[in-house]
Amino acid sequence: MLKGGRRADSLAAIPACLFPLSFKDPGSAPEGQQKLKNGVFYSREGTGMNNGLFQRFCSLIESFSEKAGKLASYLIFVMMAFTATEVISRYVFNYPTMWVWPLNRQLFGVFILFAGVYAMLKKEHIRIEIIYDLLPRKMKLIARIIGLLAFTSFIGVLIWQASWMGMNSFRMSEKAAGAFRIPLWPLKILIPLIAVIFLLQGVVSFLRQDPD
Repeated sequence: MLKGGRRADSLAAIPACLFPLSFKDPGSAPEGQQKLKNGVFYSREGTGMNNGLFQRFCSLIESFSEKAGKLASYLIFVMMAFTATEVISRYVFNYPTMWVWPLNRQLFGVFILFAGVYAMLKKEHIRIEIIYDLLPRKMKLIARIIGLLAFTSFIGVLIWQASWMGMNSFRMSEKAAGAFRIPLWPLKILIPLIAVIFLLQGVVSFLRQDPD
């Protein structure tokens, strides 16, 4: 095992965002360095990949996921208002609308897309860790890598198929069936775009996580 300066030099080339930082004693860290959870120091002025640029990229993805997720959460109030309008119009005035339910389905689709990314950012997706918690640290890392590979495979197929579907929908100017023919292609084009953000956020979350 490398110790002291040799270990710090070896860790200097690793992107900083691979480590969740914990500052138990910030004053004790040497200038230009930061302290890991286990007490080891590493330099942000590493060789190879530009750590600062990589950190900014990770922060940019997380910032977008959080802001977009919070903004999309307000769609709930819009859907509630539309639903209340439909109920009042139908049961009070006996004049049902043709546009509420098709439009609400589109809005709910947008809400679900951004909610998935936001839940990934906040680590709120359901996880069953009965066996995972019993594994040693190295096995936890292997399990996380397997999970990441499964995640990227699924999202990769989703991006591929959704892109094909979205382009076809755009070319045909696809619209909903029924009296209120709302365009469907904007949502179908949005699916692969948000799936890319989902993929990036999943990778960033993997890099940020420290297996205990």
